[in-house]
Formats: sequence, structure tokens, C-alpha cells
Amino acid sequence: MNLVKKGLTGYQLKVLAMFFMLVDHVNTYLGAQMHWPLWVNFLGRFVAPTFSFLLVEGYFHTRNKRKYLNRLLLGAAVVGVGNIIYNLLTKDYINPITHQPNYYLFLGPHNIFLTLAMQLIMMWSLDNILKKHKRPLSSVTFVLSSLLMFLFLEGGMYLYPLALIFFIGRKYGKKNPMLLATAIWCLLLLLKAWMNYSNGATASASLYEYLSYDSEFMMIAVVPLIWLYNGKRGGNGSKAEKYFFYYFYPIHLWIIYLIKAFV
Repeated sequence: MNLVKKGLTGYQLKVLAMFFMLVDHVNTYLGAQMHWPLWVNFLGRFVAPTFSFLLVEGYFHTRNKRKYLNRLLLGAAVVGVGNIIYNLLTKDYINPITHQPNYYLFLGPHNIFLTLAMQLIMMWSLDNILKKHKRPLSSVTFVLSSLLMFLFLEGGMYLYPLALIFFIGRKYGKKNPMLLATAIWCLLLLLKAWMNYSNGATASASLYEYLSYDSEFMMIAVVPLIWLYNGKRGGNGSKAEKYFFYYFYPIHLWIIYLIKAFV
């Protein structure tokens, strides 16, 4: 009851998401060796939507959107360079069957900073369009950032609709419709997964096994967290706290990559 009354601050949401991001990435690369159960795959699906939601909050609170975007792009560049170095050392981007390079893996399968940067450009552009400000240029940047986010970046088609839902909901102060739209989108993803399984997407797996793989519908776990969000920033406001995520994200990935490659 105390949690419902006080709610969760933005800082608490971020720490919670970071913890489960760590669990999710450990499970992705080391879960099989550690004999973790399949349901662990469900635990991290709310992480990217939570960061997406917090980005929208940051967009409406920041005094310098350009500086915010530059931080995300710098973080994306650092993660990208680290991923390239890792792949050059381990040759992990070479397909073991075809022996052909996969340049998507070469740049790294994980770079949430780049996804968030494109989301920031997308909603900044959409905001300008709605305000009838710099509409021709904003229309171009909206389309380009949307295509990149939807087709190529981490989260892809699953996260993009939520990014739009969060932005529109926050801009017009429609929290309950935003939560309802989020739940509907996740239920549609569950329906898609069930139909794929029913149509024989894999004959050897049980429904539970298949859903643990096609698990994006579990992004619905973000709904109660957003409902609990109390609109406060939280934390102590220090620079160390502000930039901790920018250090934690690449470092924890590189450590997991190294453990997977050499242990």
C-alpha cells in the first residue's frame, strides 16, 4: 500500500530497469550454461519500454534537447566502437555455418543509446510538426528517424509504436489512454506469437518454449510501472547519478561479452 501511495520516481524506475537489463543480458549470453529456466526470458522485456518512457519524460523536462541528444549519440558511438573492437578480437560476427560476415552483428546487437537517440529525434520532429515549426525539415527527420528505429535498431518494430504512444500520451496529458494503448499493443503481440505458433512456426517446441522466445508481448509489464510513476525525478541530482547509466550500459555488456568469449 505504501508503494501505491508514494509511487515510483524516475530514478527508481531507471534503477529497476537497469537491474533487469543486467539479468536479461546475462541470461541471453550465459543463461544456457548456467541452466537458467526459460521464464527468465520474460523478465527483461519491460526494460526497453521503461527507458523509452523515461526518455519521453526527459524530453519534456530538459532545458537543452540538443545537449540531451548529443549525450545519447556520444554514448551510441562509444558502444559502437566497443562492439567493433570486441568483434575484431573474437570474430563473433562471422556466421559459423556460412562463414560469411554479419555486419549487423559486427556493429553489435545491443546499442540502446542509438535507439533512444533516434526516438528523441523522432518525437522532437513530430513535436515541431504539431507546433507547425520547421515543418518541411522536421517531416524529413521524422521519416528518417522512424525508418531507422522501426527497421534497423534495437527494439525495432516492437518498441516504435510504444514510443509514439508514450509521446502522444505525455504531450496531451492522457495517461490512462496511454496505458490502455500500451496494453492493447502488447496483447496484439501476444496474439501474433500465438498465431505463429499455431501455424507451425516450430514443430519441436511447446507453446511455453515458443512464447519464451517470441516474448515481446511481455512488454506489458511496463504498464503497472508507468501507472506507479509519480512524476518526480528522484535521486539526489548529482552528476555521478545522472551519468551512471551512460557508463553502466557499455561496461556491463563488454564484461558479459568477454566472459562468454573466454571463460
